[in-house]
Amino acid sequence: MLSRINTTSLTTFTRSGHVTYSFDPSDPNTTTISLPPRSTWTSGLHWHEAHTEYLQVVQGTASVILLDKTLVVTADDGPITIPAFAKHEWMRAPTHGNDVDLIVNEWTSPIDGQKQIFFRNLNSVIQEDYSNKWMPVGWLITLQLFVIFRALDNYPVFVEGWVDRWVTHMILWMAGLFGWAMGFRGWYTEYTPEILIDRSKNRKIHD
Repeated sequence: MLSRINTTSLTTFTRSGHVTYSFDPSDPNTTTISLPPRSTWTSGLHWHEAHTEYLQVVQGTASVILLDKTLVVTADDGPITIPAFAKHEWMRAPTHGNDVDLIVNEWTSPIDGQKQIFFRNLNSVIQEDYSNKWMPVGWLITLQLFVIFRALDNYPVFVEGWVDRWVTHMILWMAGLFGWAMGFRGWYTEYTPEILIDRSKNRKIHD
């Protein structure tokens, strides 16, 4: 069983040159994501089923794909509403504001802290110490991330077309089954501050 590093006191996670996730302890529902110039990070095309999501650009210019539209979004546009089940993706706008960090706030409705739980567990898994594991690390991380996706209302698009949602649910269901057999969970107390656990008690989070 993997011995997990406790990350509950961290307020930032950084993947150098790509993305920084920041958390304000006084606002457990909001995650701030910063992309430096030339970052190629993208959220990936995905959807949520139990939450409406909001994106608000604080600095820079974002390219937001929402359903069949591509939007160029700045701070002047205010919050962008992403309804449940709407496929979406965002990234730096390729030809705008290339000399400044893109800073975006994300939050959801209902206000249950799951957005921050998701990003904390995702980044903690990616940055764990896997040096003593006998199995391929890439496979281990991917399986664990899929278990987290399924538990915390994040459904990535694996294939385009009319079967996309069916394929996603099937892949994540199988990942959940294999993950359960390996002792994986959808979130961990080693990664999740107590305030977020308390906030989520009234909403179901799959283990």
